[in-house]
Amino acid sequence: MEHARTVEEVLSELHDIAAGDGAWGFGRAFTYVFDGPDLEPLTSEAMRLFAGSNGLDPTAFPSFLKFENDLVAFGRSILHGDDQVVGSVTSGGTESILLAAKAARDTARGLGLSGKVNMVVPVTAHAAFHKAAAYLDIEMRTTAVDGDFRAIPEAMKEAIDEHTTLVVASAPSYTHGVVDPVAAVGRIAKQTGRWFHVDACVGGMVLPFLDGAPEFDFAVDTVDSMSVDLHKYGYTPKGASLVLYRSSDRRSHQFFATAAWTGYPVSNATVQSTKSGAPLAAAWAAVQHLGVAGYRRLAADSWQATADLLAAIRASDRIDLVAKPDAPLFAVTSADVFTHSARMRERGWMVGVTPSFGHSPAHLHFTITAAHLPLVSELAADLIATAPQEPPGPSPLAGVDLSAIDPGMIGTLLDSLDLDKDRAIVDAAIDSLEPAGRAKVISAFLQYLYR
Repeated sequence: MEHARTVEEVLSELHDIAAGDGAWGFGRAFTYVFDGPDLEPLTSEAMRLFAGSNGLDPTAFPSFLKFENDLVAFGRSILHGDDQVVGSVTSGGTESILLAAKAARDTARGLGLSGKVNMVVPVTAHAAFHKAAAYLDIEMRTTAVDGDFRAIPEAMKEAIDEHTTLVVASAPSYTHGVVDPVAAVGRIAKQTGRWFHVDACVGGMVLPFLDGAPEFDFAVDTVDSMSVDLHKYGYTPKGASLVLYRSSDRRSHQFFATAAWTGYPVSNATVQSTKSGAPLAAAWAAVQHLGVAGYRRLAADSWQATADLLAAIRASDRIDLVAKPDAPLFAVTSADVFTHSARMRERGWMVGVTPSFGHSPAHLHFTITAAHLPLVSELAADLIATAPQEPPGPSPLAGVDLSAIDPGMIGTLLDSLDLDKDRAIVDAAIDSLEPAGRAKVISAFLQYLYR
């Protein structure tokens, strides 16, 4: 850009760009957005006030210590943690999981474990564990799940060996919304002397407020660490998650410090060094405003909306529930989920398709929040009305070797398609690939986008 632009010109374009991102109305997008109470005036002001603060040195910006300690204390209080439970605020669930995996790995190294280490997770564990394994050079060992998509403790026990540093359970699993048998998996981890992590990224801010929820948190005495996203059912702006540890000695292995360079000594609690205080302040403001009573009310609304939707699904002969959920998120199938998703988009609902994997069929994924309670009737009606009654026909991309594709080929292919009109074709083609092929195609697509 050769010439500077006026403030008015830049703001005008920003509003135009934002309009494109905001094409999906309140409560009409799933997975990427967790709509709830209108906290925008509060959280926007919090972000404005602390956008310039820098978490590189919390002694220079004590607001970081105030906000982070308060948020960790709140997480500890709702997750049955005693006063020994400590933690950190991170940028999201992936960072929380990566830090817990690092802490477990380095703890094992401190106890004398050498060589290649591994983590044992059910196949339903979030992809963030695969990312942590790739970043930290940890072998992934995935184990089978039962017909309800819950972890099988005996299968996990068989996968554990002397090089295992981390055992994982989900509360709930992101795909199907079911809680693994946390206590049973925890007993196995304890018997074998392994670190046990509960991934409650999606459920940690809703399960504590649901009556009769399965046990999953620090009340289970074998739990060593937990990941809990505030920006999901905590209804805070994106960029806020918690990683919690039963004790400070466990958390100590998360930290990084060095003085082996010509500059200032560096010590970081999380992956990021420099980081804005904006999302942290916004998360603190939202939690302070809602409190336990507010979260209990919002959890009740999201659970009621889920129950109403599940009733409509069970009454229909055109769609099926994949698994009975323990939290307000679930997966459904139909005769042709690829066309089904496209038709829902035409009616203004952003519903993504998840490819098949093992005995988990290709499905539509729904994250139901408090915002969906007044929309249940419309959502259920559209979900049923748009469900195809015939399976998909042969894909026009059947002859294209997508597994050998690169960013240039992706560009050529996309130029020949209308993604809005042909999305079902693309989704079906991706589903036809083996997981390694899917990953290659998605990576090539992302590389093409960031050109």
